[in-house]
Amino acid sequence: MRQLSSLPGWPPQGGAGPFDTRKEAFARSPESVVVKRVDRIVSTRIDMTCIFGKEIVTFKFFAANVGMAENVAEVLRRNTGQSLRDLGLLMVAESE
Repeated sequence: MRQLSSLPGWPPQGGAGPFDTRKEAFARSPESVVVKRVDRIVSTRIDMTCIFGKEIVTFKFFAANVGMAENVAEVLRRNTGQSLRDLGLLMVAESE
């Protein structure tokens, strides 16, 4: 078991592409980004809908492998309504 925050790529990246000016704010304020739902898993990528202030923003997390993506998505699904900072403290099972 590992903390989500110890995984490469944590916290997830949010916004509408590389030129989204909010990316810096997301990175500085993980306590202000709340996971609303996990939308889908595509291979090693997890897409999730989050709330930042009053804005709805899509975030993406890229796991090391498909098994880890499934494990992380399950932890996120069970803990919607929490901030990225708080989620980072949760434990996730290692993938096989």
